[in-house]
Formats: sequence, C-alpha cells, structure tokens
Amino acid sequence: MKIPSLISLYFTLSLAPLLAVPVEVSVESAVELASRASVELYGQKLAVESAQRDLGNSWNLFLPGISMGLSAKTGDKFLAPAILGNSGPGFGSTLSLGTKLTLTSGVLYDLEKQRTSLRSALLEERDLKARLARDVQKAYFQLVSLQLELENKAKAIVLAEERRRLADLRFARGLGSELDALRAQMSELNARSAHKKAVSDYDKRQTAFRRQLGLAAGDQLRLTTALEVPAVQPADVIATLIDTRIDLAKASLARKIAAVATAKFINLNRLPLVTLDAGWSFSLADFKTSRDNFSISASLSFNADAWIPGSRKDLELLALRETEDRLARSHEQIRRSALDEVEALRLDLEFARNSLELASGQISLSERIAARTREAWERGAATALELEDAQYAVDSAKQTLIASQYQYLSLLIDLGYALNTDWKTLYK
Repeated sequence: MKIPSLISLYFTLSLAPLLAVPVEVSVESAVELASRASVELYGQKLAVESAQRDLGNSWNLFLPGISMGLSAKTGDKFLAPAILGNSGPGFGSTLSLGTKLTLTSGVLYDLEKQRTSLRSALLEERDLKARLARDVQKAYFQLVSLQLELENKAKAIVLAEERRRLADLRFARGLGSELDALRAQMSELNARSAHKKAVSDYDKRQTAFRRQLGLAAGDQLRLTTALEVPAVQPADVIATLIDTRIDLAKASLARKIAAVATAKFINLNRLPLVTLDAGWSFSLADFKTSRDNFSISASLSFNADAWIPGSRKDLELLALRETEDRLARSHEQIRRSALDEVEALRLDLEFARNSLELASGQISLSERIAARTREAWERGAATALELEDAQYAVDSAKQTLIASQYQYLSLLIDLGYALNTDWKTLYK
C-alpha cells in the first residue's frame, strides 16, 4: 500500500467519530431505550416471570409424593460349615414403590400466597417503570434546556464580538474611550468562558444520559422533542386518579396480606385442622415375593390453648390483629400524604405558570430596552456599561425563560408520576 493511501486511511479513521450520524432520540424512544438498558427493571421482570410460573403450576401443591427404591445384598458364611451348618445368606434384592398424598385445609392459603406474590411483583415492576420514565423524561428535557442555553451563549459571543469591534473602531477614531474598549474585550472573554463552561456541563450531562440509555460512549445524540410547555393548565383529575397511585396499591396489598395471615392463623389453630392422607406402597423381594399396602385416613385437630386468654397463640393472634389495624391506619395516612403531595405540586405548577408568563414578558421588554440602548450608544448618548447591562438583561431573561420552561415540565412529570399516569394525558 502506498504512503498517501495510509495517510488518507488514518485521517478517515480519525475523523470517523466526527462524521458519525447522530442518533435521533425522542422523549418516548429515550424511555424505551432506558427500559431496555435497566438492569434493575430486567431483574424485576424475571421476578414477575418466576411468580407467574409458580402460580401457573400451582397444581403441584396437590401433587402426591412418589418414591422408588431398589436394594440388593449378598453374603457368605463367616464361620466353618461344621459349626453353623451348610446354609448361607446368598443373594437378595428388594424393589419398592410408594406414593403418598397429604392435604390440609392450609393448602388454600399457600395458593393465595402465590397469587399475592405475583400481584406484589407486578406492582413493583410498575413502580420501577414509572420511576424510570419520570427520571428519563426529566433528564431529557434538562438536556434540551442546556442545548438552548448553549445556543443563547453562542449568540452572546457573536454580539460581544461585534460590540468589541465597534468599541475598538470608536476608540481608534477617537469617538470612544479606552475604558469602553477594554470593557467590550472583557465582555467577549466572559461570554466565551461562559460558553465553554456550558459546553462542559452539557457534555457531562449527555454522557450520563447516554449511559442511562445504554448507548455507546461515542454516539452523538440529536434530541427531537422540543421544550414546549402546554398552553393551558392541566385538568383537575386528582379525585379520580389519586387512588390509582402505586404506593396506595402496595398499602392495600399489605392490608390484604395481613388479613389473610390472621385468617390463616385462626383456621389452622382455633378451628379444626382437616388433614387427608392417602398412600399406597408396593415391594418385591428377590423378584418373587410381592406385597402392597393401601391406606386412606382423615383427621381433625386443633390447638386448644389458642382459646386460652393470654396464651402464646392467643397473643400471636392479638399481634396479627394489631398489625391489621396498624396497616389500615397507615393506608389512610399514605392517602392523606398523597393528597397533600399532589396539592403541593398543583400549587407549584400555578406558580411556575406565573413565572413562565413573567419571563416571557421580561424577554420582550429587555429586548426593546437593549435595542434602544444600542441606538443610543451608537449615537454616543449611552455608555458601554449601559449597553452591557442591557444586553446582560436580555441574556438573563432568556435563561430565566428556559429555566422556567424546564421547571414547569419537570413539575408536570412529577405530577403525572404522583397520579400514576402519563403527564400528557392530563391535558386530554
């Protein structure tokens, strides 16, 4: 291979990451990618599948135990035949087969335990998915807001360069002071420094976001969902959605588990325990002599001490009932806390909406002030410091608007999570 070809190949490989096509990611696809990459969610899916298998094969709770065995032995005389005679143990074998089925009234509670385990695993999976979607959506829109800030800071550099050139020109022609020229140079340096810091922050956030989505380190992202705030307030659906919260569903399931535990203790201790046994066994000795046996039995038993006040079993039952009462109170407390949380989010949304409207008005007003100040500066009726302050006010207003938009969307996402629904459905 020729040297020029090697050089061309080297430059092609070195520029390949820069020429790579960016990965287009919407907020919906970001949630999907993060769900696929989440190890925690994958582990929970395995737990759900395990619980589904256990419940789907619950028939094995009624499966009888089966045992099989084969034994063989051999022997010979140890003492002389003259002393013990001529008979010896020889060779012997035994084949056995047996089965036994035991059923108690407690097997129904084992079946209920499997159902509860599946419901618990499904609730945990829903919670993981909801929290993952919330975190990914907030991280996504934060990246979008940082992109907008980068664009504004890049525009600020262009304006600072132009103002610095004009200040240098005015100073060279004797129309401006050296102090104005130096201030313009300092403003340009500050604008470039702010842009570099914003680029560094954006790169770090993007790296963390890429890792969260399971993408390669060299992949460049192009975020396609804009930072847009709905024009209206979300619908008042708190009363209809508050009881769909996952934490309330978990609390309800905990109450049900406690109630089942109490009922199981009563049925297995205070009430008669029904036990059914059925068994059959077969044996074949030396492949000649066979024997088999079949039996069926039923029994009733209960713990009499469970009815004695102050006994150990009576105290255990009292503790189970106290647990039921505690979980019922806890459920009500969780519901009240949920209502308070959602109401606080609603108030924060109203405040964020007002801040958003105020920031929009500030941008319009600050841009008009900056334009008039620039005209006055060009006529010599305003100082460079006044022009710098006016431009700084515009930049601050834009940053405030971007921050207000992100804050509003972040609160909306939190509200959707608090109501166990997609935040976009709050406007439908």
